Amino acid sequence: MNLSILSYKWSITKSIPDNRRTGEQAASENDYNSFNKGVPAADTFISSNAPAFTSVNPAMAALRKYANDFRCAYTGLRMISFNAYKHLLELASKPHKTDKGLINQVSKYQETMDGVELEVLKFYKHKLNSNAHKTIKDVTEEQFPKSYKNLKLQYLKTINKLRKMSSDINYEKTRTRYNTILDCWEEDLNNGNYIDAVSSYKYNQILQKMKLSSKDSSIKPLINERLQELPSARDNFDAFIVKNKDSTTKQFINNIISPFLVTIDHVKSKKRGGHASSISNCILVRAKENYEKSDTPLDVSLAMHPERIKHIQEYYQHVIDKVNNGGLKEYPWYPFEIKKTLETESKNRLQLDTFKLNISAEEAYKSFTA
Repeated sequence: MNLSILSYKWSITKSIPDNRRTGEQAASENDYNSFNKGVPAADTFISSNAPAFTSVNPAMAALRKYANDFRCAYTGLRMISFNAYKHLLELASKPHKTDKGLINQVSKYQETMDGVELEVLKFYKHKLNSNAHKTIKDVTEEQFPKSYKNLKLQYLKTINKLRKMSSDINYEKTRTRYNTILDCWEEDLNNGNYIDAVSSYKYNQILQKMKLSSKDSSIKPLINERLQELPSARDNFDAFIVKNKDSTTKQFINNIISPFLVTIDHVKSKKRGGHASSISNCILVRAKENYEKSDTPLDVSLAMHPERIKHIQEYYQHVIDKVNNGGLKEYPWYPFEIKKTLETESKNRLQLDTFKLNISAEEAYKSFTA
């Protein structure tokens, strides 16, 4: 390896923040192993004429306590309640001779799961039930060589595609820097430096931030397109194994279950004009869908996922049933307010009715305080 690669590799390690949200350097290598942490609880509410609070916590608590009954408004799947999530993490914090019992406890919530997390759970359940003396760490270490080999091949394939694009970069200095990054990346993969090689905060972030001068103006989106081919812990079994290689048992369990933890989605975000004031914008969804939706307007989200219309209608019917059975006593006007918000933000893609609701709007709004 030549000196320019060595020096550039040093600058990569020292100058690129590991945490995309805070811009801070990671405290240790273990920080690279934090994946699928879910969505921060502190999101924003829509601005409306509904009752206001000085804190969003009362509204969150009022809805989240019904998580065991409600299904995700976007998928129709059950969600892991906050108490169940907390209980599983507490179990994972305790020392175990084997982790068979722990995985079987997590399996009770597999109805909430889909995607790679469900695949991982079933794999570990099979392995641990087949050998009562193994731990999660044992299974991970056994699977790691095969998963890393699979992941390495996928990464090298992407790097080769990126390398072919270097001829479209006009300036020699930029082209040299671009190729040096790819050389460092390939070297880390071949040397087994998997933390550096598969970190989403390192090489791919550098390439995305590079100011490229090219003959072809489409090279920037092409680079992003190639980088999106890289497998992540959210969508690839091998990536999940590799990125959790050095995780503690608690971190590992958290990474399986946290995407399905119940969260509050705020139909209209602060970025789009809302502010933290009202429950009238709150619906219960899994953290995974909350994260993916982000600030996307509801009408756009429904256009991309038309099946969500049915699930939101089912969610709304459950809200009505809950109020009719004496639930949501603090917010009897919630069905009327959330209907208004959902229909408005969906630009009438959603049509919700209240004819099965036992309480009239006049009665419901008696408890309304601005």
